Amino acid sequence: MPAEFPTSRVLTGRVQPGKGDASRWLQRFNAAYSRKLGMPVFPGSLNVALPQVFEWHAPELQPHVIWFGREEYGGERDILLLPCQLRNLGGQRAFLWTPTTAARDRPDPWVVEIVATVGLRAAFRLEDGDEVTLEVPTDGATK
Repeated sequence: MPAEFPTSRVLTGRVQPGKGDASRWLQRFNAAYSRKLGMPVFPGSLNVALPQVFEWHAPELQPHVIWFGREEYGGERDILLLPCQLRNLGGQRAFLWTPTTAARDRPDPWVVEIVATVGLRAAFRLEDGDEVTLEVPTDGATK
């Protein structure tokens, strides 16, 4: 499958259970998320545990991170979004999603939450432990 992004990083992790908290917020502010991302957003996220910490503030990701300020959508926290392509799930276009507080202080910083136009778990019959390969854009710089 061809890469969607000119320069990118490929990450592979495993599906894990979530707490259901994202679905509450994504449903409540769904219209605002859909406007911001230019696509419908399913009210729920897929949690994927990576083998390493995901650094939301890595310099090579910053040109691609979308800041969604609480004043834009009426929420309690600012949100960070990063486009991604789910390589082993039909190239599904999606976004990594996190509140800014979790990007800084998440107790499990190796876990990323993915939002898309569909419920990924149901659409791709994913179960806990299944592997997901995602591609995120970078600015081409190396660490």
